[in-house]
Amino acid sequence: MRGPRLVLGVGLAALMALSSSRAAAQVPSAAAGDGAAGNVESGEAGARRHFQRALELYRAGHYAEALGELEEAARLDPNGKDLFFNLSLVHEKLGQLPEAIAALERFRQLETDRTERERARLTIERLRGAERAGELAHTARASEPCPEPSVPPPAPPPAPRTSPILIGAASVAAVSFVVGTIFGAKAWSDDVEGQSTSPTFPLTRLRERARRAEREALVADIAFAVSAASAATFVGVWWLSPKDPAVRAAGLTLRGYF
Repeated sequence: MRGPRLVLGVGLAALMALSSSRAAAQVPSAAAGDGAAGNVESGEAGARRHFQRALELYRAGHYAEALGELEEAARLDPNGKDLFFNLSLVHEKLGQLPEAIAALERFRQLETDRTERERARLTIERLRGAERAGELAHTARASEPCPEPSVPPPAPPPAPRTSPILIGAASVAAVSFVVGTIFGAKAWSDDVEGQSTSPTFPLTRLRERARRAEREALVADIAFAVSAASAATFVGVWWLSPKDPAVRAAGLTLRGYF
């Protein structure tokens, strides 16, 4: 009986060893799959970080540094279509038209929306036209003789821009003041205080002249009040208006990523 039992024990031992070797062979493949998933996640997370950094640099006006961050983000996420759209914006901002066209071509390959694809196509045509125009201008400049250096005349100072509100307020104040002065003088001349009636200056004329003086004095008061209000408006607007208004330049904004 020892012979068959020995053979059976050796067979079981061999079967267990074979099963263990298969299980051990399967463990590295699963670990490799987990590592690949981790690489994908780290790639997307890295692309997000580089994009956020590029957005900060772009808003600060550091376009060359923003371009480098976007290129790194596109390397980590080669299927991020908006990254290539943003790359085209920054390339165009830097005057790199061939690179901007290439980035938009890649965006069109990844974009599925027909409207966005058509907009990208029209932008590519515009950039190619600008590129051709730049090449022609460069050729024309190269063929022209080099002009002698000359000192440009000094630029004239910019003409001050007067607000229409200031002009209107000053005009109303001046006209109202003149009207008030005229009617004030007439009211003073028509004043009947201290005068008495006479055969040539009856009571009816005295009363009529007094009423006229009152009306003229009322008009003068109203005109002076309007003049004062207009002058106050002029001073207030002039005081609050910035002396050197800043010119805001319209810029492009990067698209959101993810």
